[in-house]
Amino acid sequence: MPIGRLHFVACDDGYVYGHFETIKDELDRQVKVERLGTTSGAEYADNVDVVWTAPIDGNDPRCVVGWYRNARVYRRRQLFNGIYPSTQHAEDELRSFRVRARADDATLLPLKARTETLHLRRGAGWSGQASWWYAEDTEDPDARAFVELVRRMMRGDEPEFARRPAASRAKYRAGQATSHAHSRYLERHEIQINPRHRELENRFKRFVRRSLKDVTFPKAFRDDLRFVGADGRAVMVEVKPTEPSTVRFAIRTATGQLLDYRQHQGWIGDQLIVVETDVVNADDKGLAHENGFGLAWPIGTDNFHVMWPDGSTGLVRRSQRRQKG
Repeated sequence: MPIGRLHFVACDDGYVYGHFETIKDELDRQVKVERLGTTSGAEYADNVDVVWTAPIDGNDPRCVVGWYRNARVYRRRQLFNGIYPSTQHAEDELRSFRVRARADDATLLPLKARTETLHLRRGAGWSGQASWWYAEDTEDPDARAFVELVRRMMRGDEPEFARRPAASRAKYRAGQATSHAHSRYLERHEIQINPRHRELENRFKRFVRRSLKDVTFPKAFRDDLRFVGADGRAVMVEVKPTEPSTVRFAIRTATGQLLDYRQHQGWIGDQLIVVETDVVNADDKGLAHENGFGLAWPIGTDNFHVMWPDGSTGLVRRSQRRQKG
């Protein structure tokens, strides 16, 4: 689908909104959401992967520039009705949208990543005159190979542009190397949204479902995830993809975010940082625990180790267990 300038603007409600033109002559055409896996007559399809494209220098070929995961695609044009989701939307007077996704599910590729391998072709089996294309339906073998390439990128198979650059021989003043590493972490995992984030979040969510009876997941606001057990105690979760070298940077970033949410939202429940790497360093654990946050990381394929500031483990804190007893 073609890209507009506002597709990757994270709005005040935590969502991004995508628009593609459906008007031909005087007819505003409908999107056949049935082809996206929903039932006949439904007004939208959920959990759709939407890939956005843009022309190269204003002309063909078009190139993949980013995507939404787990998006909602609407059959009909949706109107903001004058209540714009961001200042930028109001300034541009964009009045409608066709696609909505969580901002954390949106990935905008940097310019250097938009190589020829991501250029679309023209012809049978490829995107045609319409502004949207049901790419999964193509029978063209080259187009199917192209779709699978994009799928691999969306699954998190790390492309060349996202790999860590080779170590430089440049000399830094004391402390500068650490600052540079932290900046690199922020660029890879915070500024450019990483597909691993959603995968880690979903793994943890499945673990919570298996571990807690009658658990629910209320809507989050800027934070990544919330869950409430049968006892009514709520936990706010911040998810951070990591490597062993970036765990402390991830905890540092999550700590600032969770403190902000605690103050701004008046949050009084527990707060938990979920990382992707085993936290073995006592200083790293202390950074989270001394600020009142729990830590969790994967064990094997399906489980997580959860550790709270009071020394208890598991999804339920020791203080909660005493209250239940």
